[in-house]
Amino acid sequence: MEKKRLLKGAEAVGEAAIQSGCGRFYGFPVPNQSDLMEYLVQQERAGRGPVVFQSEDPLSALFMAYGAALAGARVLTALNSIDLPDALRAASYFSAAGLPMVCVIFTQSGPGSGNIYPEQSSTLTAVYGARLGDGFAPVFTPSAPTDCAAVTYKAFKTAEAYQIPVFILIDAACAQLVETVDFSTLNIREVPAKRVGILETEGDAPSKSTTLFLDIDEMGEKKEALREKESAFLEKEKGAFKVMGEGGDAVIVAFGIGAIQAKRAMDALVPEDISCTVFEPETLFPFPAEAFAEALGKARHLFIIDMSHGQFESLLGPHIPDTASRHVFSVTGGAVPRVELLKAWIQGELQSS
Repeated sequence: MEKKRLLKGAEAVGEAAIQSGCGRFYGFPVPNQSDLMEYLVQQERAGRGPVVFQSEDPLSALFMAYGAALAGARVLTALNSIDLPDALRAASYFSAAGLPMVCVIFTQSGPGSGNIYPEQSSTLTAVYGARLGDGFAPVFTPSAPTDCAAVTYKAFKTAEAYQIPVFILIDAACAQLVETVDFSTLNIREVPAKRVGILETEGDAPSKSTTLFLDIDEMGEKKEALREKESAFLEKEKGAFKVMGEGGDAVIVAFGIGAIQAKRAMDALVPEDISCTVFEPETLFPFPAEAFAEALGKARHLFIIDMSHGQFESLLGPHIPDTASRHVFSVTGGAVPRVELLKAWIQGELQSS
């Protein structure tokens, strides 16, 4: 297997999952997600990669994954953001059972069926919805195919280390972007070669798993154990991020395809003698709050690229100091922020302040 591959973002997820030892994929073919499923089917036919199961609907895929995880399989599933409520329901079960899962959510414009173009209007649902029943799930946000491969590996590693569900949010543009991905730079060896299933037993000893706790005290103990697991997780995991540029007075923050456009706008502003720093969170939970605060430093201007009606800005709100002047560029409907518009916006805001 060659180390460098020319792949779409969705395909990079599939290849990284294979190299991370994923044994089962469960999904229902819909736009954006289909490229991942098709890639895994091709690799399965070539004699490598996970066994691929096509379910009758997204919810069935998620609970097929639940059963396989109980038996010891390393599982991957994927769906579109319109089916995110199903993923949140399943994540609650995985949290209760203490099972690892990686779920890729391909985000598109909504509400309803919307369209197949990129948007970030499921941000708050993914981050806060995973707390259903006081469960929790880390949320990774790649912006390019290489990032898709890297965060897929990190997602499997995190899921196995803490025995929890993990979400990867990929917008439709990132899923379709194509670039050369160098897998030799990813330390896949750190993902355990094999996991032991809850239902694997020795001899005749009975084995069972349940997420139903009718006894109030037992339920309280279960929730306390889950709270302690989350506390240990947050104590160690401080969130992932990228920082580009050296413009101490102006910071642009964005994720997904918005981050790529932010970097291009930053470069386009250099000939205008405007220096910016781009801060890209690679995880929305845990949010890299300490790194974000350091990136802001003494910056007087914070430029937020929000591909929704205020969801990303709301997530950032608790981490923005009063000393920073907040500017928001909002685009919805599936449109990608255009570099020339971002450049003119930043120039205009700086000149009027």
